Amino acid sequence: MKNKKQNILVISPVIPQVNTNAGDWRVFTLTKELSKSFNIFFMPLRDNPAGKKYLKTLKNIQVIKNMESTNEFSRFVKQNNIEILLIEKYWDLPFDVYKYMSLVKTSVIDVHEIGFKKSQAQSEIENTDNNKLYKAKELLFYKQADILIAISNEEQKELKKYFPDKKIIVIPTCTDVKKTDESFSQRKDICYFGFFSHKPNIDAVNYFIRNIFPQFLANNSGVKFYILGKGAEVFKEKHKNVKTKENIKDIPKELSKYRVLVCPLRYGAGVKKKVLDAMASKTPVVSTNFGYEGIIGMSKQSVSPESDKFIKKTEELYQNKNIWNKVSTRNFKIVEKYYSMASFGRYVKKIIKYL
Repeated sequence: MKNKKQNILVISPVIPQVNTNAGDWRVFTLTKELSKSFNIFFMPLRDNPAGKKYLKTLKNIQVIKNMESTNEFSRFVKQNNIEILLIEKYWDLPFDVYKYMSLVKTSVIDVHEIGFKKSQAQSEIENTDNNKLYKAKELLFYKQADILIAISNEEQKELKKYFPDKKIIVIPTCTDVKKTDESFSQRKDICYFGFFSHKPNIDAVNYFIRNIFPQFLANNSGVKFYILGKGAEVFKEKHKNVKTKENIKDIPKELSKYRVLVCPLRYGAGVKKKVLDAMASKTPVVSTNFGYEGIIGMSKQSVSPESDKFIKKTEELYQNKNIWNKVSTRNFKIVEKYYSMASFGRYVKKIIKYL
């Protein structure tokens, strides 16, 4: 890298609300880490009033207004000597931002999750036609970038099938790992965390309440199921043992109150921060393969969403202190080694040398 800091322009759907969902957390942490080596301009595409209070989290980063005109964008890029464009592509980013990519020297897309993988899995359980048009648009979008950032080794391999010659670098989503002293006997109840404008989370919770939770309660009477995160109130009154909490300021701290986090996702893509947060809080997880996707050392721990298998695993962790301690410790070591913020800094250094 040159001694003088280069300028990067980051395009994101909104100003990240760091305690609401994994996409926003990833935008925040990646932008923050890059700001140590670059001057960052940050352009949110939407003016979200709820996100304005999070402006102060983007320290030493200049937030600019959305420029829809390519002429205006081009003038801004030249005036500020911006050679690198980083586009944060998560679930609500429009593909038409590709129009900016040819106006800079180097364009990078942070993929977050491969959308067509999620839609394919969704179509299998909902018996709908897979959105082939969406896949074509998504792949065309990726094709135009100079560099892609994949969220896991699995997604890197998937992208390599379509772009064997493109530079694709893995930067996983990471979490703030803080040791907790909350023991098995100090915890109770089970939980799920999510952002409930996101369809896979709604489907997972509804499926669990309808197909798994009543049978689990038959042998574990009195256990509460806590649904945590923005939008959780849509599940109020779904069941007398279901409780909701919306405003979670410290996610790992909140998760450390519960004995087990259940993650009955039936479709999705990318690395699930909720699972990393649970592992970091020493809260054992019972999850399908979609919840564990991309997390090193966890794929063999996944269980089918079929009620009997899911209940058996949940009961084992909820009732057996020795098994709980073993799983809790193993999961914490994995997240501490591969998904801590210290690890995140090392991952980001991999891309800096290409910019």
